[in-house]
Amino acid sequence: MNMTHRRSLALLAALLLPAAASALEGDVTLYGTLMPFFDNARVSDPTRPGLSPATGGATQVSDAAYTGVAIPQRFRLTSGTSNIGFKGGFDVLGEDLQVFFQVESAVSPDGDAPNAWASRNSAVGVKGKFGRAFFGNWDTPYKYPVLLVGAVRGLNPFDNTITANPGFGVPGTTTQSGRVNGKADAAFNRRQGNSVQYWTPELYGFSARLAYSANESRTVASATAPSISPTIYSGLVSWGHGPLLLRYAYERHQDYFGLSQLGGSPVSLTNRSSTDQGHEAIAQLSLPTGTRVSLVGERLSYQNEDRAVGAVREYARLAYYALLQQRFGPHQLFGSFGQSDAGECKVVGGGACTVNGLGATQWNAGYSYALTKAADVYVAYYETRNDRSASYGVVGGPGAVAPGGDTRGFGLGLLYTFAATANVGAPKGSP
Repeated sequence: MNMTHRRSLALLAALLLPAAASALEGDVTLYGTLMPFFDNARVSDPTRPGLSPATGGATQVSDAAYTGVAIPQRFRLTSGTSNIGFKGGFDVLGEDLQVFFQVESAVSPDGDAPNAWASRNSAVGVKGKFGRAFFGNWDTPYKYPVLLVGAVRGLNPFDNTITANPGFGVPGTTTQSGRVNGKADAAFNRRQGNSVQYWTPELYGFSARLAYSANESRTVASATAPSISPTIYSGLVSWGHGPLLLRYAYERHQDYFGLSQLGGSPVSLTNRSSTDQGHEAIAQLSLPTGTRVSLVGERLSYQNEDRAVGAVREYARLAYYALLQQRFGPHQLFGSFGQSDAGECKVVGGGACTVNGLGATQWNAGYSYALTKAADVYVAYYETRNDRSASYGVVGGPGAVAPGGDTRGFGLGLLYTFAATANVGAPKGSP
């Protein structure tokens, strides 16, 4: 390499290094939420053994599922959505584009659940005037609006557990990266891995979110099983003006076979694909008096492309949820009511399909007091009543709910949030 080339490279490096160093400058925030909840809970009055579709049961619930097993009253300490995380952003190309990241992990003040690294909303992406786009493990657009319909800034047993799941022992919330061949496959309250998301900027009160979870777990066809391609598409449109906020969300699960967890047949050569869909509408009104009213309406539908005569092919149900909050300075009173109907089902061949007793009702009431801007103490009573064949539970409930079992609980909780931000940049002495 001649002297001229060396000088040219040296000059280029001198020009680029300051830009590279400035690109490293940005803010990083350490944040967290701790929300232990000490309660007394039980599941009582499950349906006794002996029920069947012929005697008033539901087609999708097996005779053996009616166990009549209750869960005795007990005191518990749970952690709710306790978490700790890091997030930050670094400007590139001036101020027009920023690279951002977030790594959030679940923590358990009660010492029970594992503290899994990056088990909550974690991603890396870019944002600018165009909005933001990122890769990672994140709440779906369908889940996002429900998170804002919570009495105490988080998901506790007394929050909404009627929508985003169809009962049948399906978890009220789940974190997955694909199909797991379990109850979580039918859940719509999801934090989804292997995902790409795009959020638009707000324009005249409108904004939108889109998400795609890749078919990474696609299978290969064999002599005994078909090829399936589990994929999730999720979208949300929001509009806000003054005290009114309206949202509509749609989510589609392709080849997740949620119905197979609700009494349908498993994947087979006669049951080659599935389509599960959720439609959700939310309205929220916040008044100057400290009153906030939130309404949620939802339709979930599950369909297997099953050809075996007598197999459950379709199931759909409607649900709604209402939350009323009233603030008086640091004080808040809240109460909610939700209900799911029994729905409707179809079987291959047009035979009888009954949904007797698949409905449920939930209600709660409570009080919270803001100790500081970052800490609340609260008390709550919650109850979920299942009809004779239903198995709706509560988030973090005392155990699996047998058909017809009713969950009741009351408790005392403490919510504490924190955040600390530091500016990071190139080391001292950098050009």
